Amino acid sequence: MDDQKEQDRIRRRAYEIWEREGSPEGRAEEFWEQAIASISAEDAQGVTPSNAAADEPVQQERTSE
Repeated sequence: MDDQKEQDRIRRRAYEIWEREGSPEGRAEEFWEQAIASISAEDAQGVTPSNAAADEPVQQERTSE
């Protein structure tokens, strides 16, 4: 994967982690490192970005009856 695509992937993952943690300020470096570790683990297991999303639970919208 080229450097720009890899950086974009890390940036997206770090943003997802930041949002999941409640969007705190001052922890960008921590989330960046978590993103790198997460992506490295996925790559080592052969998980691609497309099937990584498939492993995440889908939230169902509630409907009132």
